[in-house]
Amino acid sequence: MLNDNTGLLELKHAYKQTLRLQSQILSLIYDAETLGSSARQSRFSEEMSGGDNDGSVVTLTIDEPLPSMKRLTEAIEEHWKAMIRASIGEAAGQSRLPHFDKAMVEIEIVTPRGTNNARLWDTSNRAINVVINNLKGIFFEDDNLEHMAFSVVGRWGEKGVTIIRISELDGSRQIRAGR
Repeated sequence: MLNDNTGLLELKHAYKQTLRLQSQILSLIYDAETLGSSARQSRFSEEMSGGDNDGSVVTLTIDEPLPSMKRLTEAIEEHWKAMIRASIGEAAGQSRLPHFDKAMVEIEIVTPRGTNNARLWDTSNRAINVVINNLKGIFFEDDNLEHMAFSVVGRWGEKGVTIIRISELDGSRQIRAGR
């Protein structure tokens, strides 16, 4: 199938439809959860996320790699907001959430390796603002240079996941002015 042009064209068409289908499926899941049965079931966002809080470091785990900005539709953004809120809720249930004068937000994105996706993966093109904007006001006052710093690192793994660690920015880790 892959050797003939028809098969290749079908694969390209199927690939182009995945983003649209992902958004539609997420919308259907959330509609079903909102309008569905009255029996309390775990929400999809809760199933896809977790939080850990030791009082000084909060670790949020999302069972998906952070999408690229190009793949960020309204439905996917809402899905990410719900997963972040669910993971913060789980962390808050363990201990009082810390609020940092100057926070360090570390974002680790683990992506399954495909046959040729190494050249497509670019850390700076990820939807980082979805994460940062949903942490401000909870863990730090604002996402400006006075109140937070962040790092993003990517790596290959068996399964896609995003790990977000929020802690106090240690002065020894800050870049000194003038260098």
